[in-house]
Amino acid sequence: MAQTQLKRHPVRAALWGLILGLGVFVYLTFVWPVIGLDDVKTVAVKGAVVVGGVMLLSILWGLFGPAKKPKGAPPAFADAAPPAPFDAAPPAPFDAAPSAAPADEPSPPPAEVE
Repeated sequence: MAQTQLKRHPVRAALWGLILGLGVFVYLTFVWPVIGLDDVKTVAVKGAVVVGGVMLLSILWGLFGPAKKPKGAPPAFADAAPPAPFDAAPPAPFDAAPSAAPADEPSPPPAEVE
């Protein structure tokens, strides 16, 4: 049976990781104040680390995580043998095809049955 090739989406995972990373950063900064707003440089570095880390995890998940089952019908069997070739001569070209028997020749006599 032929194997189905699963599609991986690392770019899509990176975009979703960016969105999730920004959300985690906002949550850690404003809702649960882990990242203090004391210094702009510190906030920017911590934000880049949080967003970059979440993006990295999401890319790894997109590459190596479990994939969904493919949609649609399964592929045709690759093991099936092609039909056997027909062992007959190819037909003659249309121009060289034998014509019908002439009407002036007598037909052969019928076979006698005893």
